[in-house]
Amino acid sequence: MDRILRRTCAAAAAALALAACAKEGEISYTEQEKLALDAWMRLNRPELVGNYQQQGGYYVDVEKLGAVDSKPINDTACWVRFTFTGRNLGGDIVLTRSETDARQVGTYTPFTHYVPYFKYYAGEINTQLMEGTYLAMRNPLELDAAYAESRGFPTEVLMRYGTKVTLYMPSTVVSSGGVSGSGGYEGQQGYELKSGCPFVVTMEITDTVKNPLQREGSEVDDFAEKNGGLKPVDTGKTDRSAWRRLRGARADGDTPYDDGYAWRNAVDSIPQVYVNLTYGPTDTYDYPHVYPSIYAPYSDFAKLEKDICDTLVNRFGAYAGVRSLDSDSVTLDGKAKIWYIGRFLDGFIFDSNIPGVRRLIYGDAEAKGEAIEYTPSDGGMIEAWYYSVPILRYGQWASILTTSTNAYGSQGQSGTTSTSSTRSNTQNYYDYLNYYAYMNSYYGSGGYYGGYYNNYYNNYLYGQYSGLYGNSNGNTGSTETTVTKVSTEIPPFSPLLFQIYIEPAEEE
Repeated sequence: MDRILRRTCAAAAAALALAACAKEGEISYTEQEKLALDAWMRLNRPELVGNYQQQGGYYVDVEKLGAVDSKPINDTACWVRFTFTGRNLGGDIVLTRSETDARQVGTYTPFTHYVPYFKYYAGEINTQLMEGTYLAMRNPLELDAAYAESRGFPTEVLMRYGTKVTLYMPSTVVSSGGVSGSGGYEGQQGYELKSGCPFVVTMEITDTVKNPLQREGSEVDDFAEKNGGLKPVDTGKTDRSAWRRLRGARADGDTPYDDGYAWRNAVDSIPQVYVNLTYGPTDTYDYPHVYPSIYAPYSDFAKLEKDICDTLVNRFGAYAGVRSLDSDSVTLDGKAKIWYIGRFLDGFIFDSNIPGVRRLIYGDAEAKGEAIEYTPSDGGMIEAWYYSVPILRYGQWASILTTSTNAYGSQGQSGTTSTSSTRSNTQNYYDYLNYYAYMNSYYGSGGYYGGYYNNYYNNYLYGQYSGLYGNSNGNTGSTETTVTKVSTEIPPFSPLLFQIYIEPAEEE
């Protein structure tokens, strides 16, 4: 690292020397940065100097061509998934989607779903992408002939599925305000890309999606079919909608529980909000693509699922199934107290209010948990819950499966990271004296204010401090506690799975 930093400083010195040769005011900051980046490339990556991209002024290193028989990204408007790790010129990680990189620099968190970015690429219009990455996807990458020949590449490369590149970008195609991590995707502690600084980005295209709504709809249907079957909507019986049928069902033989399907529409008129009424706390699901983590707790997914089942049974007791319940449905106006596990369709848990589950996933040893109080007609939760919870009974376990249309939509929800510090002062008798001296100097000892505050400080504060510390002359100092809270990012067009338990209704 020291060698890299020395090289960086040498490159910067060379650039400044070049800038000094010109008259004052002739070279803008942009030009100076361009000279500095060029000097750094010549010193550190001379084989890439010929891969300078005129449009954008960045350099490129092509590590993999990708699937050459697939369509290039610039062929059509689409959504693109790509991995991403960004560094400064010193090699310090600023932002990453790699759990391995995050682990190495000490910023890995179990709250973070380390999956590729999912961003909209709109052809000629740049909507959501960092300018440099957009330019690399949009335009042919022009490679130096000698470089291309040494790697067996053509001299012109179009990015497509599987293409992996590293871009060395000036700040003009990065961000005017610099770059920093969020939602657990931070790099090394204390490193963020300031404005006006070059950025090194390694990215690999992992998927392209023309119609994300269609894609996630297929994922939800396939999940339901694979895990117990999906009951088709009977459009010929609109007078017996799923809403009325399930809300009024009782375990008397005329129920939807014995028709051979685990999943059904919560409401016939709302597509792809499915409920599994026969789910129980000992049931597990078969995820088509399990979250590919090499770190606990997801590295042994089968064990994690068993531990979660054991935790649910220990916490809430054995469950005989929905057929055994003789309780009312929640309905739109009922208040339900709900415990839940929220997942992506790769099994990753993005949130839970169940203490034992949080201990397994996040290590929250002291987490107590609190049920969510939810009255559907009052709103406040995602639409999938509004359509599903009213038809569930008090005391019931169930699963809810939904596309993003009735969850977090095409925008998703940003992950956040916040750090707060609290200082606890261990005060002594001198603190009372300090307060008392301040009161006397400000209010005096007589009159209304003097009498009032004198009474307050003598009777109350003296009692508090002397009761706790007596007339101690020592000062035990202070302690500081730092708490970092991270919430999981919900990517755009994310189908979700909820495993929920509704507490029995409280007796009137």
